[in-house]
Amino acid sequence: MEIQEHGSSWSAPLGRPALSCLLCLTASTALLLPLDVVERSLGDAPRLAWCALFWVATLSLPQAERGSARWPVGFGLCMCVLGLAVHLDLSRGAAVPELWAIAWPTLLFAVLLAGAASRARKTGTAARHALLWFLLVLGAPLIAHTLERWGGVLLPGWLEFIAAASPLDWLAGRVGGVGSEPWLPLGVAVLLFSSSSTSLDSAEEVPG
Repeated sequence: MEIQEHGSSWSAPLGRPALSCLLCLTASTALLLPLDVVERSLGDAPRLAWCALFWVATLSLPQAERGSARWPVGFGLCMCVLGLAVHLDLSRGAAVPELWAIAWPTLLFAVLLAGAASRARKTGTAARHALLWFLLVLGAPLIAHTLERWGGVLLPGWLEFIAAASPLDWLAGRVGGVGSEPWLPLGVAVLLFSSSSTSLDSAEEVPG
């Protein structure tokens, strides 16, 4: 009981689904505006990739044990924004196969990572999920980018591998026009989802 209360206290700042989705909606919608400053900043990068990066990062955030889940409403808003982004990219001359190569992994990332965060919140394993999320989704590519781009450090092979396995790193590559197969990042998403699923099954088997 004491462990659960401690987990709630540290995870409370993360459990702001309504605010997180509102901020993401505002940021991603701004990328779709027909403004010169937006065109100059983003260039020819697919708007779908930008919006996908924002929404997958937001929906996958660890959730506090208390409060409403961001899964239903957040996922619905994500689909609306991604649909608008696809329409805009098509009107700008993007090819359908190019957009499809971004769209289907994004949908799987959103479903698996948001589902994992929601299940971890319900089973009281938010602390463990947050640790895995930070290491495999956010932390590794962030550390690798900081060391390589700012520090000029030659990255070890294991760090490059973990960073390349992040769904966010894969989407960032799509923003920069780098195409690669999404199987490794999808494996990380499945790992997080299956981990929270296993926790749920175990919790249900424990007699009340």
